[in-house]
Amino acid sequence: MVRMNTTPEAALEKHRALTRLPLALNNARELGGIVLRDGRRVKRGVLLRTPRLSDASGEDLRKLREDYRLSLIFDMREAVEIRRAPDPEIPGARWLHAPVIDFPFLRARLSERPDRGDPPFDPETFDGESIFPWMIEAAREGRRRGRSDLGLGGAYAGYLAGEVGRKSIGLFFHELAANKDGAALWHCHTGKDRTGIAAGLILDVLGASWDTILCDYECSNLFYLREIGEIERLLRDRGVEEELLPPLCGFAGVHAGMLENAWKYMDRKWNGTLGYLTGACGVSAEELEALRARYIEE
Repeated sequence: MVRMNTTPEAALEKHRALTRLPLALNNARELGGIVLRDGRRVKRGVLLRTPRLSDASGEDLRKLREDYRLSLIFDMREAVEIRRAPDPEIPGARWLHAPVIDFPFLRARLSERPDRGDPPFDPETFDGESIFPWMIEAAREGRRRGRSDLGLGGAYAGYLAGEVGRKSIGLFFHELAANKDGAALWHCHTGKDRTGIAAGLILDVLGASWDTILCDYECSNLFYLREIGEIERLLRDRGVEEELLPPLCGFAGVHAGMLENAWKYMDRKWNGTLGYLTGACGVSAEELEALRARYIEE
């Protein structure tokens, strides 16, 4: 099987055991228990990351309501995704729409690249069948030009740069800082890309190392081994070169280069994560301090 992770397998398994939520939902985890650079840990049971809640069982919903006292839900999907599979209502939890992908911005940004044709990015039709041939050819052309952001490698940086993403990430941090009681949960479709970016931003603010942020991100691959294997077989059947398999298989799992490029964008444009949150998203220094006080164990 194609090698997807930069984090050692043993570290990923340990991280999964530490953070996995007792839910039937695939890739349902929390940030609680994660060790920060200063030796403290993220508080348990208050920062939850999951895939879409329409797949949750009745028992899952009961646990979220009663055991975690869920008070905030951030749905990071597009409106069309929500129409197709709306979240169930959870009494006591306030639901907020926080879409991350600015499709017009991303499409315009990628169209400027000379190594790519017109990208088929539209929220109504965005799926593997429509995007995959474009990704393969873009990755091949990018490799010929010596680019590092193969496939969709620059997509996350586009999410962060677009107006839609900046506004939603600002809302996300405003509400997390103000939430005084109960757990907050955020999710997208599979809980790995948009959800993974948000998790990485929180961990960075709380004081996690880059290796820890990347480990939490790559842990999603443990939950999507079957899907990664299916994409890999499809790519091999199409004669895709070995070196292009990891970034392209990131469509079914996650690929470290995508997260790395997003953090490089924040470093280059905003002097780091904190500069991005305060300068691009309107999060105040007081809110960041409130986050640390609320979500770090003392």
